[in-house]
Order: sequence, then C-alpha cells, then structure tokens
Amino acid sequence: MAIGNWRFVHQENLKDMKTIEKKFDAVNFMRQQRDKLSHKLSKMTKAEVIEYFKMRKKETTTRPSA
Repeated sequence: MAIGNWRFVHQENLKDMKTIEKKFDAVNFMRQQRDKLSHKLSKMTKAEVIEYFKMRKKETTTRPSA
C-alpha cells in the first residue's frame, strides 16, 4: 500500500518540475574532452603516452580539492 501511494506522490512531483535551460552542459563537455583525448592518445605509443602525461603534470597547476 505504501509503495503504491509513493508512486502516485512521486508522479505528481514530476508533473510540477520545471524545465531549466542550461547555459553549460557539464556531461557533454566531459564527453567531448574524453573523445578529444582518446583520439590524441590513440595515435601514440605507450612511451609517448607516458611522456605526454608527465609533461601535462608539469604544465597543469590545478589540483583536486576535498
């Protein structure tokens, strides 16, 4: 009984949701960057890939934050 009632309430909440126009699509951007990098790395040997990431590590100052 509770599950059936929950579904009804959930469906009502979905009807009230508004569509928001995005200015920046993070998922699409991530996919584009991944495809671009995959294309670049696919033309390299294993040693070249390792050297590429060593150079990128020196160039990039962005660090993950917790």
